[in-house]
Amino acid sequence: MKFFKLFGSKKKSLQQNQEALNQLFNTPENTPEKERRKPMITSGSQGEHQLQQDWETHDRALNFYDKQVLDYLAPKMQEFIARQEFLFVASADHRGECDCTSKFGKAGFIRVLSEKYLVYPEMRGNGVFANSGNISENPHIAMLMIDFTRDTIGLHVNGKARLVSNEALLKCAQKLPKDVLDEIKLEGKNRPERWMMIEVEEAYVQCSKHIPLMQKMDKKIHWGTDDVAAKGGDYFELMKLSLYERIGGDPAMDQAVDLFYQKILQDDLVADFFIGVDMQALRLKQKSFIAMIFGGPYHYSIHDLREAHRSLVELQGLSDQHFDRVAAIFKETMEDLNVSHNELTKMLELIENTRTDILNR
Repeated sequence: MKFFKLFGSKKKSLQQNQEALNQLFNTPENTPEKERRKPMITSGSQGEHQLQQDWETHDRALNFYDKQVLDYLAPKMQEFIARQEFLFVASADHRGECDCTSKFGKAGFIRVLSEKYLVYPEMRGNGVFANSGNISENPHIAMLMIDFTRDTIGLHVNGKARLVSNEALLKCAQKLPKDVLDEIKLEGKNRPERWMMIEVEEAYVQCSKHIPLMQKMDKKIHWGTDDVAAKGGDYFELMKLSLYERIGGDPAMDQAVDLFYQKILQDDLVADFFIGVDMQALRLKQKSFIAMIFGGPYHYSIHDLREAHRSLVELQGLSDQHFDRVAAIFKETMEDLNVSHNELTKMLELIENTRTDILNR
């Protein structure tokens, strides 16, 4: 295979190209190979070993570790990877909160650089970067590739990953497969935005017995498109749900109200209106009001608004200036909570519609 010619599958080839790969992974050049490699005397985590003892599968697990688990990619594994068109990728942030995503491309889009390194392109997506964000906090990555259409077998690859820019990768151009360089030279949405580089720590088989054999059908792929229909539209009909339901219901309202009042009570213009107020009771009323704005199952009548603010207008001079400031703080709070621009615009319109009643006009 062409990958073998450039990077090889033997330790000698790995060592020859280690300097360039070390630069991408910030690995000291003088780190001995035996220290870079994860010890494989006992594979797996402490937790899995404990469960093997508890559930009496220790011998069966040891047999699997001994026969199927490596800390590098065997030649047949490299061949398998080179013909895959998709993979599943799992990662976790520094708190351990997980995401699992999928990556797709033409056969060979996952490049085997050596027995210890893989790289695949990160194409234009939805702009969320959940998986990439996790990797920026916690480099551990788990990948699964499954052949559903030929051999019904899978391959797990676990290791450490980092994001690499096109520019950084080009610095190692002489060590890269030509098709990687050609892909970097593409323009528009077909050009990778960056690359995910993986240092292999574990590689092992996903057994065939439960993998169904499927037939691959023709489908036109719109790589990098923003077309809503091509992306599947609102397949799960989430837009039919209220924003209150979409963002988490009452717990989300509690968070929004708490943040809102933190800002209110620190504001020089409006904080004085809350001196001596029963904040717990006010918090419940505000929660009902915000939940109503979010489309939740709460009702806040015009009469409630007028009566709640009458004394503030008559005795403390509540005015448009104060209303505008509270609305601005609400907007700031929703932006801090990453409420979308379109949804926030609708909320601010609803709040503006209460101006007359709150100011008792």
